[in-house]
Amino acid sequence: MGHELAAACEVWKEIKFEFEPVDKLDKEKSKPKSRYFFTQDWVSMPGVLPVASGGIHVWHMPALTEIFGDDSVLQFGGGT
Repeated sequence: MGHELAAACEVWKEIKFEFEPVDKLDKEKSKPKSRYFFTQDWVSMPGVLPVASGGIHVWHMPALTEIFGDDSVLQFGGGT
């Protein structure tokens, strides 16, 4: 039986989110159900990266880089 983190990450392999600027969306047309659109107005906030809140330990790195690749961003803090 694998580690619980590995099981949680397996689920995320199947989920795909697509981000598009709000000004490119035609609000009059119905949006495809297979895509998620985040239409919150961020005003003057610069580009941001979503991160998980805690739970990543340095020993998880080999599994995480295998799952997400080496072109990913991982946030560490606290006792790491």
